[in-house]
Amino acid sequence: MPLRHGSAASAAALRSLRHATALVRSSVPLLVGGLVLPNALALVAGTVAGVPARTSAIALYAALALLGGTLPGWALALLALPVMVLDLAFAVGRMFFLDPGALLHLIDAGTLATLLATPTYAAGAAAVGLALAYLTFLMRTGPAMRRGSRPVFAAAVAGLLVGDGLVNGSTAYDFGSPASVGQPFDSGSLGSGFDALTGQDRPPRRILMVMVESLGVLRDAGQRAVLTAPFDDPALRRLYTVTTGTSAFFGATASGEMRELCRTYRSHRQVFTRQMFTADDPTCLPRRFAARGYRTVSVHGYHAGFYGRAQWYPLAGFQKSLFGEGMAPLFARACGGPFPGPCDTDVAAVVEAELAAPGPAFVYWLTLNSHVPVPRGEATPRHDCGRPGGPFADREVCAMVEIWQDVFAAVSRIALAHPGTEILLVGDHAPPLWRRTARDAFEPGRVPWIRLAPIPVATAALP
Repeated sequence: MPLRHGSAASAAALRSLRHATALVRSSVPLLVGGLVLPNALALVAGTVAGVPARTSAIALYAALALLGGTLPGWALALLALPVMVLDLAFAVGRMFFLDPGALLHLIDAGTLATLLATPTYAAGAAAVGLALAYLTFLMRTGPAMRRGSRPVFAAAVAGLLVGDGLVNGSTAYDFGSPASVGQPFDSGSLGSGFDALTGQDRPPRRILMVMVESLGVLRDAGQRAVLTAPFDDPALRRLYTVTTGTSAFFGATASGEMRELCRTYRSHRQVFTRQMFTADDPTCLPRRFAARGYRTVSVHGYHAGFYGRAQWYPLAGFQKSLFGEGMAPLFARACGGPFPGPCDTDVAAVVEAELAAPGPAFVYWLTLNSHVPVPRGEATPRHDCGRPGGPFADREVCAMVEIWQDVFAAVSRIALAHPGTEILLVGDHAPPLWRRTARDAFEPGRVPWIRLAPIPVATAALP
C-alpha cells in the first residue's frame, strides 16, 4: 500500500513537472519578445559597466509583448518605436544629467558622427542591429507570444524589475535639471564669495573664472589632496589665499554655466530664448562686470553652435567669445575624445593673453578635454595610472585627474605670472563615468570649487 501511494505521488510530481515545463516552453516567445530582446543591451551594459534604473521602460516593453497576437505585427512594431526612443533618451539623459528636451537640442548629425567615431560610443551602434532584431521578432511572433503563460511572464517581469532596482538604483544618476525644482540655490561662485566681486568699490583688474569639465568631488581625502597639489606651490601661497569648498549641481554643462554665471538653476533656453527679459531674470556675472567697465571674454575649445552658446553668451554679457573653430588654426595639435578640439593646455595661453590685454578684464574659460570617455595618453603622466599602490588604482579616474591637474597647473602659472588676479575654478557636474566603481569614486550631487584670492601686497611681502 505505501509503495502504491509513493508511485502515485511520483506520477503526480512528474505530471506537475511536465506541466510547468510546457508552460515555460510555451512562454519562451513571450519572454524573449517582452524581456530579453528589448532589454538585452541594458542587461549587458549593466553587467560590464552601469546604467540607470529603467523601471518604466521595462514595464512598457512587457505591456507591448502582452499585445502580441491581438494586433498586427506591423502595428506592434510601430508602437515599440517610441518606447525605444524614450528608453534611450531617458537612460542617456540620466547618465549625463540631461533632460530629454536638452538632449534633442544637442544631438545633431555632426555631433553624432563625432561621438560614434570614439570606440566607446561606437560600440553603442550595436544597439541598431539589436533594435532591428527586436522589431522583426514583434512583427513575426505575435501569435506565439499570445500563447505564453501570463503568470510565468508576470513573475519574470517582477524579477527583472526588482533586480534592475537593486543593481542599477544608484542615486548618482538623480541630478538632472528637473531635480533642482524646490531646492535652495547653491553655487561655487556664491559660496566662495567670488560673485560679490562686482559689488566691491575697487575690484581687481584681472578676474578669471574656470569651469572645469566633469570636475567632481573625490570621496577619498588623500586623492583630493593629490588632485589639488598644483596649488600647494609655496610661491603661489605667498601671493594667494587658497580656499576650497563644494556646492550642489543639477544638470549638465550648460546648467553649470547658468548656475555659476547667472545665479540660477533655470536653463539658458528658459532665460534667453524669449524676446524680452522679465523682472525675475538674473543679471549674469559677465553683464555685471561689463557694467563696471570690464572687457568680458569667454573662451571654449568646442564649436560655437553646441548648446547654442553663440546665441546666449552675448545675452549673458560676454562682449567677445572665442571658440574652437576660431582657435584651432593657432595650434599645431588637437586633443581627441568625444568632443575633439584644441588642447586645454594650449588654450590656457589664449586665456592668459586675454587677461594680460590692457584694461580690466573678466575672462571665463570653459575647459574641454575631460569629457567622458576620457582619452588616455594626452595628459601629463603624473601617476602611472593603474599601478598597484598608486594614488589612483582606477585607470579612468586617474586619466581624468591627470587632465584636471594639467588645467590646474596652467592656472597656477597664470596666477604666478599675473599676481593680483582673482581666480575661481569650479566643476560643472560630476563625471558621468559608465562604470559604477569609477562613478562611485565621486560624491553624488556635488562639485568642488577652488578660489585663489590675492593677498594684499603689504601682507604678501612678509616672510
